[in-house]
Amino acid sequence: MMRSILVAFLMLGGSVASAISIDWSGGYRIEFFDIDNPTLDRDNKQPKTYGLQYLYLNPKIVASDGINIISRFDILGNTQTGYRNSQMGSFIGGGFGSDSRVNSQNQDSAGTGITVSQLYLNVNHEYGSLIAGRAPFEFGMGMTHNAGLKPFDHWYDTRDSVAYKFVIDNVSIMPMLSRVAQKDFGRGVTISDETIVFEYDNKDNGAKAGVVQQIRKSSLESNDATTAIQPLPNFAGATLNGAWSSKTVNLYLGRKWTSFEFQIEASFLTGETGLVVAGESVKFNSYAVAAELLFPKAEGGKWEFGTKLGIASGDNPNTTGVYEGYQMDRNYDVAMLMFNHRMGQRDFLTTSILHTDPALNVGNSADDEAIGNAMYVAPSVQYSWNDKVDVKTTLIYGQLVTKPTLALDSSKDLGTELDIELIYKPRERIIWSNQVGVLFPGAAWKDGASDLRNQVNYGFATKAAITF
Repeated sequence: MMRSILVAFLMLGGSVASAISIDWSGGYRIEFFDIDNPTLDRDNKQPKTYGLQYLYLNPKIVASDGINIISRFDILGNTQTGYRNSQMGSFIGGGFGSDSRVNSQNQDSAGTGITVSQLYLNVNHEYGSLIAGRAPFEFGMGMTHNAGLKPFDHWYDTRDSVAYKFVIDNVSIMPMLSRVAQKDFGRGVTISDETIVFEYDNKDNGAKAGVVQQIRKSSLESNDATTAIQPLPNFAGATLNGAWSSKTVNLYLGRKWTSFEFQIEASFLTGETGLVVAGESVKFNSYAVAAELLFPKAEGGKWEFGTKLGIASGDNPNTTGVYEGYQMDRNYDVAMLMFNHRMGQRDFLTTSILHTDPALNVGNSADDEAIGNAMYVAPSVQYSWNDKVDVKTTLIYGQLVTKPTLALDSSKDLGTELDIELIYKPRERIIWSNQVGVLFPGAAWKDGASDLRNQVNYGFATKAAITF
């Protein structure tokens, strides 16, 4: 079916070129990862070694002046349950074309077809633009709302929405109505978002600011919170007794000067889950703050210095009526290993709410971890060897915000990680990155009296991306 749609697009571009035009863009990437000891236990380290490849195409139909139909086709996507709606990419060697894999002569193409992750109408005029359909959504630093626009992003945010962006000089206001889920054709079986975005962007002095409020509501019938929250230890046995109603507010501020840049974003999540445990309604009350500082290299210089720092609240195991855990977007990374790959033998970062496939664990999952229940600081220095080669070194220190288990004498120290990255750009739109990361785990991974292992973990990644 999807192949037929793509062929139709190609035929349309050739047969009616006089009436409309189709602009094509996209990208391809290939990646290889080797993580030695994700369990932090060398007697049972469960190492990971895997490769991924992924291609996406962005055809834009220019129907008339200011009227565009924009789409995105994802090719060779990952078909595992936990990664189905992502841009993770398919395994290299992910299946064979014979019932006997050891006797196969070709790779299996089943389940690796074309999916459509975006398809929306964009109408532009002098004072704003209309967006209707399945469109990407990003705000601020991408800490919460992240469209996955960077070459190696594995995730994306999209909405089935109708939005109108009013633009007045440097200020824009965008109300947006979104349909997150629709169970069937009936009324009252939906999950919907009401979002409004205010942004200020002054390109003359490099100042930016913004605020976004997202209110998500569901009916009782469409509320599936039990599948997400009930598996958490302190919500075991929760029953569904009401509708979902949550509010997420993000604030953003940024400024650029010639020799210094900074940006900061804060997010606050509150609301009702509709769940009841031990006679008490379960509410949301969590927060996160992230900041980035940058001293860009001077004209003709070779050195660039930066720092990322932030905090995300964690769920307190002693409370049953409140879920305090916050998880930043999985595209927002500060380290190659820490907060990026699952590690250890407990859910210390209280992020299991994101891990929807119970078959995946620290030894067989991709980079699907997020920053949660942690505070971190990550200074970095980047040296430009020449016009095509950069070397970046980052030192990351992390600490838990809340002790997520009831173990005695547990620590909050997550440890220190050292990452070294060699970045090669042979020509425009081509990038090849090679990374080595070493994590020296802190005592938090031992879980106090549980006396778990916290042995060194290291990893290697090489990945290349081409955009066009």
